[in-house]
Amino acid sequence: MTSVVEAFASVAAQVVEKFVGRNGRVRGSSVVHAVHPERWLAEIRVPAPACRVGMAGFELDALVPTDDAVTCARCLQSGQHSTVGRTGPHQLPLWDAD
Repeated sequence: MTSVVEAFASVAAQVVEKFVGRNGRVRGSSVVHAVHPERWLAEIRVPAPACRVGMAGFELDALVPTDDAVTCARCLQSGQHSTVGRTGPHQLPLWDAD
């Protein structure tokens, strides 16, 4: 029998998969946030805005994945980048590869 924590972890893994290499938009907003893993229940981590803006109850579907560029002033000012599903350091491009 599957425990409640295992069931939540399975659901969280599906949500994480949607955000790999992507940014997020809080439902009902046009602002795009960098996304990072945040502790949800027990030690389960789920995608959340990197600037820690509130999402009214932390519903898993309140943050919508997007490929749009980050527009959140707090995320941009802090230099935070989406890190959900990534491991290790990532080099940012120094110039466009045109």
